[in-house]
Amino acid sequence: MRFLAMLVLATMLAGCASTSGGSAKVRDGEPSRLNRECKLLGTVTGRSLLGGMADNARSEAAMADARDKAAAMGATDLYFLNVDTTGILNTAQATARVFRCDAPQ
Repeated sequence: MRFLAMLVLATMLAGCASTSGGSAKVRDGEPSRLNRECKLLGTVTGRSLLGGMADNARSEAAMADARDKAAAMGATDLYFLNVDTTGILNTAQATARVFRCDAPQ
């Protein structure tokens, strides 16, 4: 029974970690170009609460969460400052600067 409860919880959390349509539109950018040509909107931190997964999967989930937050701010581009997978209970955290670029890239 305990295993089933853990499986249900993991499935629910995985659904929360999926990217929304808006986050797919947020591009990775070159820091020097973004700082020079675009408006800085701020910094976001994405988190993965899916402990027990491979480092890569946790990193991707945290980066997707950061992209979702960037999209909610109206960002078009971002660059990641740090992606850390050494969190408590094997969680991950991704920190990014987010920008709005008006000119087509």
